[in-house]
Amino acid sequence: MGGQIYWKSDNGEMEGINNGFALFSSSNLYGENQKTRFSVRFGISGTQEYLIEDKLLQVNQQQFLVMNAGTNYTVRAQNNEDVTMLAFCFNESFVKDFVNFHMNSEDELISQNGIYDLVGSVPEFPLHTFFVDEEVRPVIRDIIHAKLYLSIDEIDDYSIFNRILEMVFADCSSQLTHFENQNIVKQSTKVELYKRLSIARDYIQAHYCEEINLNELSRVACLSPYHFHRAFKKTFGITPKKFVTALRMERSKWLLRHRESNVQAICNDVGFKDVSSFTRLFASYTGLTPSAYRNQQVSAYAISA
Repeated sequence: MGGQIYWKSDNGEMEGINNGFALFSSSNLYGENQKTRFSVRFGISGTQEYLIEDKLLQVNQQQFLVMNAGTNYTVRAQNNEDVTMLAFCFNESFVKDFVNFHMNSEDELISQNGIYDLVGSVPEFPLHTFFVDEEVRPVIRDIIHAKLYLSIDEIDDYSIFNRILEMVFADCSSQLTHFENQNIVKQSTKVELYKRLSIARDYIQAHYCEEINLNELSRVACLSPYHFHRAFKKTFGITPKKFVTALRMERSKWLLRHRESNVQAICNDVGFKDVSSFTRLFASYTGLTPSAYRNQQVSAYAISA
């Protein structure tokens, strides 16, 4: 289901008439050379992959993406797997009105020192994803419930779109709290460091099944290896290597539940070369060997069925 409304302008581009949303599932999500209005995109299940400029960004239950107006992109489902997504597209005048109000009131929701830039009254967000934290999850859950189970007369769409923008700007401000204990005084330095670390985090999420090392990641972040490693751990609460391993473990669990590949093949698919070390790591994360984990999932399914 969805509520996106577009018209085709004289030059052939698609323009929005009003705010619009889309909540839908797809078994073959793919869109090439798309162009968006200002939009916010969430993952409900599966992983959406956005190719923007030369970057590959992933949207799933753990992170969302803010796309600036006029962004050209290609979107696809990771490994052609089923995905369910929730997207909000905003009319330009609505966004300007929102920003103008918060800039000229006593509300500190919007300032010139956020992660985003303000060009007049138009926000320009950096090209990286944002974490879906505990403040964001209930908002998304409530909106999905409203769209699925309430009638048009019971829903105030204007308030919903206001709430989404408030949540996005508040989340951007909260990200910088990670630097409170890092002896960084200048706000601009915090913003720049967060952007660089987030770009590296997105790179890891796009390439964690491949051979990646600290030197490569530090180059992506434009930081020295020591500075990158230290700042990444302090900001995200985990070292880059453990972050890679955690992503590989989660992917392994999914493959064991949904694919019939043997353990050796799954080990190779997620980037490990040695099945013995893969098995030990998997057991340390889940308390079970890969085979035992798969058997447990099969047994649970058989009982529930």
